[in-house]
Amino acid sequence: MGVKYAHYFFEKILDILLGLCYNKDTVKRGDKKMINIRSILKLKENEGLTLKKGKATTYKTGWQVATEGVETTNPREAINAVKAYNGNCGVWFSNGIYYVDKSHRVNTKREALTIGRKCNQISILNWRTMGLAYC
Repeated sequence: MGVKYAHYFFEKILDILLGLCYNKDTVKRGDKKMINIRSILKLKENEGLTLKKGKATTYKTGWQVATEGVETTNPREAINAVKAYNGNCGVWFSNGIYYVDKSHRVNTKREALTIGRKCNQISILNWRTMGLAYC
């Protein structure tokens, strides 16, 4: 067996074995792996992340606004909320509570404030400065 073929064969076997390692705490969307409960448990006080299709993302400009959300002290419930929102959400941890909000990016502050007020949000995030604007 040539080295090139052996390497290919090893990679395929490894892919199969890793595919069998999914557990109930791993969120899958199609064949793409999303964050898992370990990502949720690693959040420190007042730390969070924004997810797009289950993967952490950041933007250079625009505004992030939530339309609905879930609060829980249970990390399993938090990961289930991420799954319910198809991985398009924000997650943060504060005072022992996980906040999971269905959110999306918009271009203007005016649009974000309009959506935020309509959905009874407290604030919106400015991606450029990472600051909050209160609704």
